[in-house]
Amino acid sequence: MHLSRKRKFVLIAALSLLVIGAVFFPQIRLGVLTALFIQDLLDEKTVSTPQHGTLAWITPTPVVKSVVIPHDAKKIRADLYYLPNEKKRAAILLTHGIIEEGKDDPRLIRFAHSLARAGFVVLVPELAGMKALKVVLSDVDDIVTSFRYLEALNNLVDDRKMGLLGFSYAAGPTLMAAAHPAIRHRVKFVTTFGGYYDPVNVIRFITTGYYEYRNEKGFLNPEPYGKWVFFVNNLDYVESPKDRELLKEIFRKEEEQKRDQVRPFVDQLTPQGKYLYELLINNDPKQVEDLVQKIDPRVRRYLEKLSMAPIIPSVDAYFIIGHGSGDPLIPYTESLRLADAVRDKSQVHVVILRLFTHVDPTRKRFSLTEFFTVRLPSMMEFYFLVYDLLRQQW
Repeated sequence: MHLSRKRKFVLIAALSLLVIGAVFFPQIRLGVLTALFIQDLLDEKTVSTPQHGTLAWITPTPVVKSVVIPHDAKKIRADLYYLPNEKKRAAILLTHGIIEEGKDDPRLIRFAHSLARAGFVVLVPELAGMKALKVVLSDVDDIVTSFRYLEALNNLVDDRKMGLLGFSYAAGPTLMAAAHPAIRHRVKFVTTFGGYYDPVNVIRFITTGYYEYRNEKGFLNPEPYGKWVFFVNNLDYVESPKDRELLKEIFRKEEEQKRDQVRPFVDQLTPQGKYLYELLINNDPKQVEDLVQKIDPRVRRYLEKLSMAPIIPSVDAYFIIGHGSGDPLIPYTESLRLADAVRDKSQVHVVILRLFTHVDPTRKRFSLTEFFTVRLPSMMEFYFLVYDLLRQQW
């Protein structure tokens, strides 16, 4: 009995010290928030119940408001998340990826809740292009307009501490917005996870499975979904209406694995249309560059506009870059390229995580050896990446 009371006393004392430390020492509080943030992110149950989770133990429930942002002749629907008090806070504009649910994707909602609980004001706009499974430059304007709307919420937002965060293909428009003259000097930080640098490298990966950069090279089985989304996305830029319709039917049959029914459609394509199809079915990484040069010039120009090479030097912000090493949609070497393109290396934090695939944690079971050599080191790297993101409130 005496030993049990002693243990209870030690436990209560330890918890008390932790609470006191979290309250009076910002670094300790941020460390605790980071740990709870990650726990919620890895807990599948919180996807369906984002208002719950371990962060709810020590933080109030965020207010969630639907807002409408005027932009030229249209309106942008968005959701605003913030803690219910009078304090001005750092802010994040969070962009969704290529997904039909758009801003209403359950994983994104959970993430926005967690960011708000951690102390940010979070705005999640609906991006029409991304929601339609396309990467379009008009989404960049919508992000810029949404950022300016967020900045104007001066009763909620500390406009000296504002950033952008984008996942997967949304990283492209997000970085383009960060480089936009209207807001570039107002963006303190920009975060990408699973982003790309050059669309041609992505094409090489999704068609052949090969990736290479510096001393990093290898092969992964790419996710077929990524190939179809990428190529269907490019159809709008094919000049010939006939080619557009033929390629749409070809891509559909290829996706359904009915290649034996494709030849009659291929025979009707123009030479440039055939090169786009050859690019689709090509499995030789060395042929990609030559095939890209032969496709429809409009498609080629579109790919050039999506490149981050001319964009990164114009971003005047701190970069936080994460990528899963097992990503089957965009190779992790693209994030290494992004980081290398940042001139001031003190302004970039890049981590390649063996714990993640695309934007989700792997569900692989680890052996005891792998736990210490793979999972634990990757978790530590992820912890400090999230800590760095949450630290942008200071």
